[in-house]
This record gives sequence, C-alpha cells and structure tokens, in this order.
Amino acid sequence: MSRSVPVLGALIAAVLFAAGNNLQRHAAASDRHADAGPLRLFLRLLITPRWVAGGALALIALFFHARALTQGGVILVQSVIATTLVFAIVIEAVLERRWLLRVELAGAVLVVVGVALLVGIGKPAASGEFRSVPKAVAVLAIALLVGLGALAQSSRRQRGRRTAFLMGGAAGVCFALDAVFLRAAAASLSPVDHPVLLLNGTGFAVASLLGNLVVARAFQSAPLRHVLPGLAAAEPVTAFACGRLVFGEPLQGGTIGALAVGAGLLLMLVGVVLCALGSAYHREHPDPRPVPVG
Repeated sequence: MSRSVPVLGALIAAVLFAAGNNLQRHAAASDRHADAGPLRLFLRLLITPRWVAGGALALIALFFHARALTQGGVILVQSVIATTLVFAIVIEAVLERRWLLRVELAGAVLVVVGVALLVGIGKPAASGEFRSVPKAVAVLAIALLVGLGALAQSSRRQRGRRTAFLMGGAAGVCFALDAVFLRAAAASLSPVDHPVLLLNGTGFAVASLLGNLVVARAFQSAPLRHVLPGLAAAEPVTAFACGRLVFGEPLQGGTIGALAVGAGLLLMLVGVVLCALGSAYHREHPDPRPVPVG
C-alpha cells in the first residue's frame, strides 16, 4: 500500500487532535482548584463544555489515527502526528487574527522537513511483531511507571521549570505508548487473538488515561511554555524507540534511510520545541505585537 494513504489519515488526525487539544488545554488552564488531586481535576474537566468538545474531536481523530496505524505503522504515523503542534499554532494564530511568530514559523518548517526526511527517505514499513504478549506487558509496565511516577512526583516536587518539563515529557511518553497499544490491538484483529486484543486494549486505555491525567495536572500547575516542550519532544522519540527497538518495525531506506531518520528526528525535536516555546510565550504574553512573517 502507498504511504500516501496512512500519511493522509495521520494528517487528518493531527488537525483534529490540534483543535481538540487547544480546547482541552484552555479548559485545564482555566481550572482554579490548584490544590485538588489529578483525579478530581480530571473528573471536573469531564463536565466542562470545552473539555468535552475537545474530547469529541479527539475521538474522531482517534478513528483516523487507528486506521492510519494499521496501514502505515507506528514510526511513520507518529512522525506525521508530530505535526499536531504545527496545526495547533496555526489554528491559534487564525483565531487570534495574528501572524505566526518567527520562532513558530521556524519550528513549523523544521518539523515539516524532519517528517519529510523520515517518511520519504527513511521509508518506515508497517510490519513488525505486535502480537507478542511479553512485549505488550513490558510496554504496559513502562506506561504505568512513567504515568504514576509523574503523578506522584507532581504532589511532592516544588513547582518549577524542571518539574513542568518532566510532567510534559511523561505525558508525551504515555500518549506515544497508547498509539503503540492501538497499533498492536489492530494487529490482533486479523485473525482475532482475544488475549492479545484484551491486553492491548487495556494498555491503550491505561496509557491514554494516565496521559490525560498527567497533562491536565501539568497544564493546571505550570506555565504552558514549561510543559509543551517536554510533551511535544517525548512523543515522536518514544514512538520511534518503541516501534523500532521493541516491536521491530523495519526501515526500508538502507544506510541513507537510517541517517535520514536520525536527521529527521533531530529536526522534529528542535522544531516542536521551538513551536511550543513560541506558542506558549504568546499565550502568556498577549500584549506584545507579534512579528509579521512573509
């Protein structure tokens, strides 16, 4: 199957995730019960209209995301999903009737170039061993360790840049792992393997819930510019490591493809951090006039 089909599906999912994430981010940041625990915060957000609307968009995005994962694999699809942050800053700029900041534009260009290198030259394939129970159990253990560890640390550590970055990174890891479980669950449907399907379905639910709990807590307790870089950077790196090293998704581009993947990931990392920093700075400092681009 042509890579254009899963890439298109992942791009649609990225746009929907971007719109939904913006709604949920603003809902979490508006919550004033800073002393409440992460579970109480999450339950309150479930009855907040903006959070619910964002969740509805995320569910639609999940359909396109799952379909793309079955057609293109974790490495390819999650690399394209990294453009979610690019779409998010474009949506914000349109709604706020402003030009993109230079740092946002530079970051967006780096992300697009990085994705093009990884997908076009690295050529990640959709195969791999996703029906392994031991591997699924290991990934679930990682999700629990990272997610629960971040929630525990959020109540013990003093608020600050480092804590916010780590919380964002933990959320990014959980969101990447829920995509891995989604891919593995889809792989267990043909033919149906009930134990593997149940295990990966459970893993998806756990990783997704932990990711949402962590990110809600992080957005509530820290400035957005401190949270977003860790969140945006951790997701593509975790997805690549899991897809390539744990489940054995191959790269079809040979030595040049492997170098392109490394360069693409580096450009994506730098790009998403620049996008996150620029977008978050503008939200927290709305008065300065943005620099027009182009």
